[in-house]
Amino acid sequence: MFKKLLLAAVTFFAFTAASFAADIVTMDLNYKCRGNLKLLSELPDGITMSGRRNYKQEKFAGECLYTVRIDVDKVQEFTLELEVVDTGDKVNAILSPSLWVPERLSVECTDFEVGDRRSSQVPNVIKGWKRMQIITVAKGDKITVKCKLKKVAAKD
Repeated sequence: MFKKLLLAAVTFFAFTAASFAADIVTMDLNYKCRGNLKLLSELPDGITMSGRRNYKQEKFAGECLYTVRIDVDKVQEFTLELEVVDTGDKVNAILSPSLWVPERLSVECTDFEVGDRRSSQVPNVIKGWKRMQIITVAKGDKITVKCKLKKVAAKD
C-alpha cells in the first residue's frame, strides 16, 4: 500500500513540475448558460480543450465554461471552429472568451476574433486575466475563434 501511495505522489509531483515548465496561456470560453458547444476543428499540437464544466459558485449558477490550454512554445496562432449544440433553457446565450497569462510570462495577443468580430482588446500585452470579446449565440450557430499570440522577451 505504501509503495502505491509513494508512486502516486511521485507521479503527481512529476506532472506538476512538468506543467510549470511549459509556458501555458489559458483561454476560457465562458458560456452564460448550461448549454453545450461542440468542437468541429482538430486541435493543433500544443492545444488542449476541456469538456464543459459547470461553475460551482452560486453567483454563476446556470453558467459553464470550456478551458483551452495553449502551449505558446508549440503554437502561437490557431483557429477553433465550434458549433452551438444548445443554449440550455435559453433562446440565446452569451459566449465570452477570456485569456489568462501567468505572471512569470509575458505574451502579446496580436489578433483575436470571435464570430468574425475582431476584439477591441488587441493588440495588447496580456498580464493576468483579460476578457477578449462578448457575443450572443443561438442553437445551431457555427463560431470561429481565431487567436495570434507572441511571447514577449523579458526585460532586464
